[in-house]
Amino acid sequence: MEILTRTATGTQVRLTVELDRHSIHQVYAYFIPSGEEVEKKFLCNCWGRRKASDGIREGIVLSGHILEVSRADWLKVFFAREDLHARENLKDIHLVRIFSHGNRLKIDGYTLSARVDRETWKRISPFMEEVDSSVNEVLHEGDHFVGWIVKAGMERQVEETIGVSAENSIFAEETEYSEK
Repeated sequence: MEILTRTATGTQVRLTVELDRHSIHQVYAYFIPSGEEVEKKFLCNCWGRRKASDGIREGIVLSGHILEVSRADWLKVFFAREDLHARENLKDIHLVRIFSHGNRLKIDGYTLSARVDRETWKRISPFMEEVDSSVNEVLHEGDHFVGWIVKAGMERQVEETIGVSAENSIFAEETEYSEK
């Protein structure tokens, strides 16, 4: 992923998603040189605001400075990085049992063990529902849970769609217990 953009002062910047030396996807900003300058590379930390002598500056935080670029450009490259992180989760993803029983709501189902990328989410979203156990004033059993769970009876479809390995499948566990 690469985006060419300009700062508020007109400097050309290239935003990229690359692997760092620890094989983790990061966002980098390259300042494109004019003339004989050498291209400079900076790790982008996050989006932020900072008070400056001439007012408040908003942009990408890097090396203690603010890089004033379009927030839309930052979000494109940031979401691309997040999708790459989430795709890595698909190697070991599985369903995790969630249980919460309160005075108003009972949650008993499965959720994903990790985030997934947007493309995968689009495929499984019809099988998911959002729940919030914090609506319970009293929690009798289990833990508070706020998030997405698999709709009852749709577990097999979700596992097939996200490619859960046989050893991580909830159905493999049920088969093991029934055989013993």
